Amino acid sequence: MLAFQVADLTIFLLALALILQSTCVFLLLRDQNGRAERAELITTQDLVNSMTSTKTSTESVPSFAPTLFCCGRAAKKRSNHRELVELRLIRRLFLHRFGLPQLSPFSKYLNRAQASQIAHMIEVEPSMWIVLLAVAWSICGVVEVLKQLNTDMPESHDLVEAFVMFAWVLMLLHIMMFMYFRSCVRHLLHSAAFSNDKATLTANLTAIAQEEANAWQNEEADKALEVMSCIQEHHEELEFQRRRNKNIEAQQPKTRGSTGKRRESFSGVMPGSPSIDIRFFSHKGWHIGVMLLLVLNGFLVTLFVQCAFYDMDDIYEDFGTLPAIMVPLPLVINSLFLQRRIFYDFVIVSSTLRIDSHTLSDVVENFSEVVRLRSEFATSLLHHMTQQELAISDLQAELNARDTSGSGFIEVDDLREVLSKFGFRLTRFRFNSVVKLLFELEGTTVAYSNVVRLVLMAQNDSL
Repeated sequence: MLAFQVADLTIFLLALALILQSTCVFLLLRDQNGRAERAELITTQDLVNSMTSTKTSTESVPSFAPTLFCCGRAAKKRSNHRELVELRLIRRLFLHRFGLPQLSPFSKYLNRAQASQIAHMIEVEPSMWIVLLAVAWSICGVVEVLKQLNTDMPESHDLVEAFVMFAWVLMLLHIMMFMYFRSCVRHLLHSAAFSNDKATLTANLTAIAQEEANAWQNEEADKALEVMSCIQEHHEELEFQRRRNKNIEAQQPKTRGSTGKRRESFSGVMPGSPSIDIRFFSHKGWHIGVMLLLVLNGFLVTLFVQCAFYDMDDIYEDFGTLPAIMVPLPLVINSLFLQRRIFYDFVIVSSTLRIDSHTLSDVVENFSEVVRLRSEFATSLLHHMTQQELAISDLQAELNARDTSGSGFIEVDDLREVLSKFGFRLTRFRFNSVVKLLFELEGTTVAYSNVVRLVLMAQNDSL
């Protein structure tokens, strides 16, 4: 009876650990998703201009004290700028690889793909339970070996020692997976025309910016939606064909020789797109690997709470502070640092190499709603203002108050806050998509006079 109670408690703590772990990953990914959204709002030409201005500003040599004071901030700014460049290049690679228009919200696709993967983080498949049982038995075996080697050591300390061994091995596996996915991302960036040489990178970005400018001149929202819908339907059909062929191959093993050609024909990649061949990468295989590491980390957290936490005082008194810290340290590093990067890089790589038709369907549906909302934007805003007995002059005054520099531009987030005060409320992702459709952006700023002009036009139409 006691064994069943312990098993129930273990399952409960494991479920709780997996939920907390997935929540932690979700919260830690918000900053990176924000930068992905920023990369969606700006243009490649904005990045080129930023790199050019940075180059000219570094030609003057500052004194030592300001350099020492600002070096940390400058390093962080360079890191964020590099990440924006990488995201912009991967976005272009994704759009070209699958023939999607420039208006396609790549950041929204990544966000939906992450949400889909996070949902799997709290699921433990039957095969994973077998692995967890094998790990538990292995820990018991190591404890028995330690008992024979250290006869004067308390049994609880042997258990903690075995736990520490497995925890550090698990952290090593996390590091290896992290390094592999980093190499995969570097491979994608190489295919997307990234270069460590600043002059070469600037030249590549300039060519891409010109290509984007030409595409924007000939692209309309309705046409982009039609293209996205066609591609989404095409990939749904390809996914159906892949499932059907798997069933045929399972029934007729002799036909497996043509599997490579079939996979190539059912990939949905546009002709002429760069060939991307990442060694040892398989979406399904690495998906299982990532989820298995996350579940194992949650399982060891559960064992720490049940078996090792109560002995921490004794370990601290017998061995000191450092050994006591070394017990939970690998699990903390895994949860707070490595898992976020592993998860993010895995989604980037798998999303760039293949399209999930269900995720794309959600994105197309959201984009369709954004296009519809564009036509209703000014009318809806005017209606909310009328209900609140606010005039266009009030909107103008509020927008002017946000423009502290008097440049005529305000941040997109500031515009969203202003319009929410006037009754027009949207989520950040949807609002950014609407703003991108309606207005020409300067980086992440928008000329707010265009907002007032749209409302004036809606008011004139209603008269």
